[in-house]
Amino acid sequence: MPLIGLAEHAVFDDTDDAGLILDTRRGVCLSLNSTATYMLRTALACDSVPAAVARLREDFDADDATLAAGLAGLADRLGERSLLLGDDGRPPRRRRLRRAER
Repeated sequence: MPLIGLAEHAVFDDTDDAGLILDTRRGVCLSLNSTATYMLRTALACDSVPAAVARLREDFDADDATLAAGLAGLADRLGERSLLLGDDGRPPRRRRLRRAER
């Protein structure tokens, strides 16, 4: 199972150095720079953070902590846009907070 899984409504195109993610549910296109594109491609191909960091280390002059933080930041940003799968293979559920009744 990949480290990051994209939701069914997220279509990733990495044919150029800069990738695109199309959110078909909202009709929105998210543009990724070349570094984010490479990191996402790596996260989709690896099954753990250590494996992804090891692969990224081959092409980036950065320490493991920086690379892991970059992967986490990318996942956070994609998660904020509801573009990731949850642990059960479905999009993560968003929690709605209710106001306390008086």
